[in-house]
Amino acid sequence: MPGSSERTNPTLRRGNLGVGEQRRPDELEWAPQPILSFRPTLALALRPATRLYLSRPMVLRKLTTFVTSFRQGVAPYIQLSAYLKPYRTIFIIGTICGVGFGAISGAIPLIINFVGKVVFSSNAETNLVQEIQNLGVMAKPLNYLAVNILHLDSVSKGFLVGVACLLIPTVMMLRSLLDFLNNYCSEWTSQKVLIDIRAELMERITGQSLEYFNEARAGNLFQRVINETRAMQTVLTTINTQLISQPATIISGLFVLFKLDWRFTLGALILMPLCIGPMLFLGKRIRQAAKAEQGEGQQMMVVLHEMITGIKVIKSFSRTQHELARFNASSHMQFRMNIRARRLMDATAPVVESLAAIGIAIGLYYVYSVGMSGTTFLSLCIGVFLIYYPLKTLSRTHLLLVRSGVIVASVFELMKSKPSVADAPDAKPITTCRGEIAFENVTFSYREGIPALEDFNFRFEQGKYYALVGASGAGKSTLLSLIMRFYDPTTGCVRMDGTDMTRLTQDSLREQIGIVTQDTFLFHESIQKNIAYGRLDATKEDIVHAAQLAHAHDFILAQKDGYDTVVGDKGCMLSGGQQQRISIARALLKNAPVLLLDEATSALDSASEKHIQSALDVLASGRTVIAIAHRLSTILKADQILVLDHGKVQEIGTHSELIAHSGIYRKLYDLQFNV
Repeated sequence: MPGSSERTNPTLRRGNLGVGEQRRPDELEWAPQPILSFRPTLALALRPATRLYLSRPMVLRKLTTFVTSFRQGVAPYIQLSAYLKPYRTIFIIGTICGVGFGAISGAIPLIINFVGKVVFSSNAETNLVQEIQNLGVMAKPLNYLAVNILHLDSVSKGFLVGVACLLIPTVMMLRSLLDFLNNYCSEWTSQKVLIDIRAELMERITGQSLEYFNEARAGNLFQRVINETRAMQTVLTTINTQLISQPATIISGLFVLFKLDWRFTLGALILMPLCIGPMLFLGKRIRQAAKAEQGEGQQMMVVLHEMITGIKVIKSFSRTQHELARFNASSHMQFRMNIRARRLMDATAPVVESLAAIGIAIGLYYVYSVGMSGTTFLSLCIGVFLIYYPLKTLSRTHLLLVRSGVIVASVFELMKSKPSVADAPDAKPITTCRGEIAFENVTFSYREGIPALEDFNFRFEQGKYYALVGASGAGKSTLLSLIMRFYDPTTGCVRMDGTDMTRLTQDSLREQIGIVTQDTFLFHESIQKNIAYGRLDATKEDIVHAAQLAHAHDFILAQKDGYDTVVGDKGCMLSGGQQQRISIARALLKNAPVLLLDEATSALDSASEKHIQSALDVLASGRTVIAIAHRLSTILKADQILVLDHGKVQEIGTHSELIAHSGIYRKLYDLQFNV
């Protein structure tokens, strides 16, 4: 505008139009407009950057990511807290003690300030009453106690100083007692939870089907059951000892500090929010490091397990140094992962301590400016350090929980896994069994597209002796696994006494079946306990009788401690033949109506084999026996011999019938007897 002091800027504008007039687009008019002030101009300049960094979609995405990450981090601990329910009384007692410990810890500066003013004052009586009156809501009852009941306003100064001095050790003793009770209750509760978690975890693992164990590594399972559950127990202890007492210390300490001098406290703690930064920054990195550390720990357990269980193979191939190199490489890798995680966790402590020192420096300048008394300053300094220590502890605790959250989630993930072979909801136990087994159109594959059995149909009649022969991979062991219901058929069904096995409970089914495999497994126990594993309620006479039938009694008596002789790991103190005879005695003791023999006499000499065969002939009377044998001399008396090839029955008959008319069986027989 003419004559105006306001600076103008020529901008284009449309002129005023009359009613019904229209201006063409090219008819524009220059008109002066005021230049935007600095603040709106800056706002317009920063608007693109604001949109880039603080746009609503990006904020929502970051918020959603944070919430998701928080839920993922908290979820395992919510599951873990469910195990505290049976022990909630002890847990609550420990929690209360932790809160009491924290409250007393935070109140220490107030107590020191109180005692200091009483001790260093020339008029202790008056000072004592004044300090009591400054305690806020507690002033009235404490003042009544001190003046009207104890008459502390009229006693000598020496007596008051003595009482005041005794206040500090009394409070510290109470604080220590609460700390002890908090730690004890937390440890007791976490150890109980550890027992429950390990029991449930082992129940889940042992409830898995054989398919799971074929794919899982034993070392990984050892790591989960032993080390990772121990980490969960440590987490529970940390939660109850640190996440309860330390926040209580901070809250009570802040209350006391603000009561003593809110300006000093505000200045000293102004940097406290910066302590949260390192925790948020390092949390994601520690979670990644924890996953890597967990993987390396499992790998180390795998190597260790293979070295111990495969020591004979290692020594026979002179590969001791090779395996030691594998173990050392795994150890060094785990060392690197552990150090990486530890370095990230410990990185927060120097940051928190440095911020605390800066806060104290700010507080000191304030003390100088206001002329604060030495007693009050000492109390405030102690209070600040008492708060910064819990902050430092909580920062490490947060990172520990992030690190352990990976382990906790891993254990619960294993607990959620379901076995591929499970009892049906309406499955019933089998109480009596005749021993009749029928396969109806059974096809089974370990891997998709490669059938181990294909369209198999056969009925094993009660009380008969059946033999399965064929080349390796023909499907013989698969048949026994299906009868034991280690696996379920891909198609078709297997029936026991006319009932589909999937309608029977697994435990009751297997109680009706005795089995002796070519891979003998004995526990690191006495011979008597290994035989009694077939029937846990068996008497000593039953055990001796089973050993006699298995022709094991004589060599057992020849041992140093007889039936009480410990056989060593996997029976290593016995020969292969002795181990197998113990295994046969165990199956004989079970006295089941169905007996499965998978190369049961493969490790016996000819004399022992003859005795065992005679015992098996007696045992087979009235029972269904299904035997796998590569040594055809052991199955000459079988009622029927099934010749399998590529998962199918190619020939069926007695030994004489197959010799006379068979091609495959005759070829196997000629190869073994050099005909």
